[in-house]
Amino acid sequence: MKRKVTINDIAEMAGVSKATVSFYLNGKFEKMSSNTYERIKEAIEETGYNPSVAARSLNAKSSHLFGVIIGDITRPFANRIVKGIEDFADENDYMTLVASSEFKPEREKTYIKSMLALGVDGFLIQPSVNFNEISSDLNIDKPIVFFDSAPAGEEQMYVKTDNYESVNATTRKLIRKGYRHFIIVSYNPYILQTRIERSKGCIDVLEKKNINYDQIILPSDATVELLSQKLFPLLNQYTDVCIFTLNSTLLQLTWTALGSYRERIPEIGLIGYDYETWCEFVTPSITTICQPSYQEGYTAAGILYDAINGDNKTEHVQILRSTLMERQSTKLKRNK
Repeated sequence: MKRKVTINDIAEMAGVSKATVSFYLNGKFEKMSSNTYERIKEAIEETGYNPSVAARSLNAKSSHLFGVIIGDITRPFANRIVKGIEDFADENDYMTLVASSEFKPEREKTYIKSMLALGVDGFLIQPSVNFNEISSDLNIDKPIVFFDSAPAGEEQMYVKTDNYESVNATTRKLIRKGYRHFIIVSYNPYILQTRIERSKGCIDVLEKKNINYDQIILPSDATVELLSQKLFPLLNQYTDVCIFTLNSTLLQLTWTALGSYRERIPEIGLIGYDYETWCEFVTPSITTICQPSYQEGYTAAGILYDAINGDNKTEHVQILRSTLMERQSTKLKRNK
């Protein structure tokens, strides 16, 4: 049986130290001469050496890997937050392993186990509401920083935006503009803390001020046709009505469904949560609450880096402020 090639073999063939080969394998070429680089490269190509990440991490204090678990990688929010994480990682000689859980606890559990086996130094997680039950079974011995949502627990590290506060304040402003009925469009709010906070931020104001509202809760694979069936009877029934969609995907779905009803904007108000460039360029332009997604990812990665290295330079709990971008879709002038 042929003996397995080791990092020591590569170092001996290239005439360098094992540490230098390790630098090469981790992409740290800055202080490496071109001659050394080529010798290591040739030794690896000649032997077919292909070490696993896990094997490399066992021989080092740090694997320089962040494990990232996000709810739905297909959504614009996820793209921006992952970009923030990866930019921080790149600036600090880290790499990322990214997985999409679809907010399913069993997928979270599977990915955590796999990433632990690969030797990640810590986790950045957008958790489902049942995450605490999962983590208690796994005995995770690596630091975890949560983003977007934060499970209950006094010692948690997390970064999130002011979901409740921003929606609450915006709803009050919309009422002052003269909207007298609200339609809240959301996916199932009970699988993600963020959705709960946004929904509650709106409903708390409406109930306190005795403003009528309806909720349309859609499945994750909802179509324009399904939303139209639920939405149109309400739009035909009420005047001075505002549609509040609780994420960017639902805003786009709602905009498409509205069709000819767009002519009634802003008597029919429309507002979404999250930053989308297209909202500025459609007619009428659409009001949105913009959360600093990129900053959230970058900040979360910084907290994890701090926790891994024990620097204690970064506040381990941070709540970032969202910004209301008012546009034509909520410019009702019937203050009552």
